[in-house]
Amino acid sequence: MTFLADDAGWRYAAWVAVDLRLLLFVVLFAALASVGVSAMLVRSGRFRDMVAIFIIGFTVILTAALLIFNEVAQHPVLVVEAAFPFP
Repeated sequence: MTFLADDAGWRYAAWVAVDLRLLLFVVLFAALASVGVSAMLVRSGRFRDMVAIFIIGFTVILTAALLIFNEVAQHPVLVVEAAFPFP
C-alpha cells in the first residue's frame, strides 16, 4: 500500500486570516435563528426533535451566512492569504 510519498504535488498549506468579531457575530446569529426556527417548527416539545431541527438549521444558516459575507457582501469572514507548497 502506497501513500503517494514520492509525489509531493498534492501537498500544500495556506495562511488563513479569520475576522473573529464577524465570525462570532455569524455564529451567534446562526444559533439564535436556529433556536427560533426550532421553537416555531416543533410543536410537540420533544427534545430530540428540537435538537435535530436546531442542528440542521444552525448548519444551513451558518453556511448561508458565511457564503453571503464572503461572496456577496465582500466582507470576508475567512480569507486565504497565501497558499504555498508544503515540504
